[in-house]
Amino acid sequence: MATTPLANSSHATDGAEAGTSGAARAKRARTIRTINEQLSGPVLDVYKGLLPKLEPLSYEEVLASPEVVDGCMMLFDKQRDLFRKLLVDADQQPVSDDDTPLWCGRSINDIRLLVVRTTAKKYFRTHGDRFGDVKEHSERSDGPVNAGLLNRLFDLVSRLWQGKPLKPPPRPAPKKAKSGADVFYDAIAPYLRHRWQVPLIPYYAALPQSLIEELGEGLLSLRTPEDLESLLGIGRADFNTAQRMTGELSREMLDTDPRAARGLIHAGPKEYERLLNGLYDQMGPRLWKVFVETALIDSLKTKSTADIAEMASHLDRMGAESVDSIVGNLQRRQIAPFLRGADGIMNRDEFEAIFGSRGNPRLARIFAQKAAQVRADPDDPTDFEHRIRVIFQAWRSSPEHFAKSL
Repeated sequence: MATTPLANSSHATDGAEAGTSGAARAKRARTIRTINEQLSGPVLDVYKGLLPKLEPLSYEEVLASPEVVDGCMMLFDKQRDLFRKLLVDADQQPVSDDDTPLWCGRSINDIRLLVVRTTAKKYFRTHGDRFGDVKEHSERSDGPVNAGLLNRLFDLVSRLWQGKPLKPPPRPAPKKAKSGADVFYDAIAPYLRHRWQVPLIPYYAALPQSLIEELGEGLLSLRTPEDLESLLGIGRADFNTAQRMTGELSREMLDTDPRAARGLIHAGPKEYERLLNGLYDQMGPRLWKVFVETALIDSLKTKSTADIAEMASHLDRMGAESVDSIVGNLQRRQIAPFLRGADGIMNRDEFEAIFGSRGNPRLARIFAQKAAQVRADPDDPTDFEHRIRVIFQAWRSSPEHFAKSL
């Protein structure tokens, strides 16, 4: 086991090693070694002063625990001032953002990337070649792994993912023999980029390596263990069929949200072609988000293509019941202005909390019903949109009172 994990983690870098000179590689190694020394020394000292549970742990033991690393990152974000003496640039001036290089030449975001990837590598190596064994994860005491969910992930893989990928990714022959954990890490490392991925590391271990290579950027659309479970529930056979259906657009579908494969199978070729022809020009890659929820596909099957096209600007953020309420209450020419009016008053999270797949269908229906009662000037195409803003503004002024008054 390496004594300097960051320096030893070839993927926990900016990816600049290939094709660079020996001098450049040596400089980069020195930079990472310096970062490693700071993390294992003064940075860890701050954390240990705040979190007594860290006191008996070595630096490597901290890095091998996604739970501990996630907690440390959360603490840094909440109490950044505690680290102010370390957060300076080359001129010893304070650095208050995450993108400005520190005195070591790397930014906070660069260092986060190093830590996320190193934690994954250390976690997989800690389990050795048993990293794919559910008991190896769930019986450890260093993290709150949901053993039941993890067991379901492994079970889905064993039952539904034994076939071959439609397009097996090329795998160059390794220059030297590697453990199964290291081979797995090499496959997933390019897609480990964010702090929110740290708690997912134990669950990533359930994914077949071939699927990770196949997903590519699409792995980043899966932000919870339940998202991974939803993907694995599709199965290899249907996953391959969905890629055949989408043809040359399959790569875009996988990169946007691979769970769309479920909706594509549910829709069938005919409905898929209808939605593709009616929406893709307006929606582009956002169209694949529409196929993630099968309930939304069922709703769209009962709607005209013209009505659906009026929702194209927001359809990837809407749930089935909201679609039903809007189409059921509004005239076709009112649909797009209604959605623009809502979006103009609400922020993204608020819009999705009402009109999204896990939104508030009752409130969405009331909004649509109230909008349907608006009497606008038929000769002024902008009058309806102007008038319905009053409805959303009434909600904005007091959401709780607005909901109770309904």
